[in-house]
Amino acid sequence: MKKVVSLALVASLALAFNVKTDNQNIIRQVPNKRVVLSFAPIVKKVTPSVVNISTTKIVKTIIPNIFTGPFFNQFFDELPKKRVEKALGSGVIISKNGYIVTNNHVVSDAKSIVVYTHDGKKYKAKLIGTDPKTDLAVIKIDADDLKPITFTDSSQIQVGDIALAIGNPFGIGETVTQGIISGLNRDKIGINDYENFIQTDAAINPGNSGGALVDLKGRLIGINSAILTKSGGNNGVGFAIPSNMVRFVATSLITNGKVIRGYLGVEISDIDKSKKALYGIDYGVLINKVMPNTAASKAGLKAGDIIVAINGKTVKDGASLRNKIAFLGANSKITLKVFRNGNFITLKAKLKPLVQKLSKVALLKGATLAQEGDKVFISQIEPKSIAQLLGLKKGDLIIAIKTIKTKKWVKIHSIKEMNKLLDGLKQGDALLQIRRENELIITQI
Repeated sequence: MKKVVSLALVASLALAFNVKTDNQNIIRQVPNKRVVLSFAPIVKKVTPSVVNISTTKIVKTIIPNIFTGPFFNQFFDELPKKRVEKALGSGVIISKNGYIVTNNHVVSDAKSIVVYTHDGKKYKAKLIGTDPKTDLAVIKIDADDLKPITFTDSSQIQVGDIALAIGNPFGIGETVTQGIISGLNRDKIGINDYENFIQTDAAINPGNSGGALVDLKGRLIGINSAILTKSGGNNGVGFAIPSNMVRFVATSLITNGKVIRGYLGVEISDIDKSKKALYGIDYGVLINKVMPNTAASKAGLKAGDIIVAINGKTVKDGASLRNKIAFLGANSKITLKVFRNGNFITLKAKLKPLVQKLSKVALLKGATLAQEGDKVFISQIEPKSIAQLLGLKKGDLIIAIKTIKTKKWVKIHSIKEMNKLLDGLKQGDALLQIRRENELIITQI
């Protein structure tokens, strides 16, 4: 009896719940003699714009000062003072007269750079400029009438679009892989300071770095840059720097020799659950502080304002705001939609250039610190210095400091704040929290 009731109940539920169904017949068709589905026309169009890059680097063997003297020399004198490292990568031609964009990590610190074009020609390349914060670089070869790739607006691509990745994986030669756009606006990967990655499952492997990610019209939508992997090979999670960011950085490097980003002049935080309850809005970026004599102060922005859109485009979080401001560029005039005291208002601003300030700190001898906006990072490390012995590296972003005086972590927004916290301390009296790529590291200084 129980079994009958149970079956009746299931039948009743089945009748009460309906799912959307499409049982329409589909047409299955084998390609005929005259029509074959193929990406070959796209590949033929794009491959002349993609190059292979070979670099040579001289790596010095560094022996710390503490290991000097007759006793240690007998061991260290046997070590080679220098060694040669060779690396392979890819690049994309962006002008007829030889400008090529690639990844910074492909060409950084290279003693020599050699480019092989699609037609098999070999060129020596000159480094024009690098931007470690986006992992982009521009090199140039002495050639004319090259075939530059065509850019498209990367903000228009959508998840699900088909994409082709072209490069030189493992140095085996020109290779094309196919996939889809798996995700957009990946800005919390922790690889670069400025991130807005396109995610794709098109196979990207070592040697593909600097190669092209293109759409089905053969237009550049990104520069292949990184993969998430435990094995070192492709796991279907690859990242490309969007073409809009590439265009801005490459143009700036070619024109100015450096990247001049835009600067608004605010300290910000994301809208979390507690702020949502307090302010009555669940998106945008909260302004915690407005810096004096900046674009923000001149525009009339105030602490407590929430920026919800720039030039009509929604701002979802702090990383999104930082990217938009930086890559609009200095002197750009922008329109801000702001939520203030329960109402939306519109403000106009003219961005200033993001200036890098350089300085040194007593407890970090041998390290040069740089400040861009409210970010402090290490821009240079002297060999055999205390900073190097502490394990610090160029590019480390300083997040916070804890000292014997504060007894708690204090976030760092300027070199001035850092010097104030470390004033009067001796070696070993402070802890430094840094971000290196996707790692958080604590070091005693």
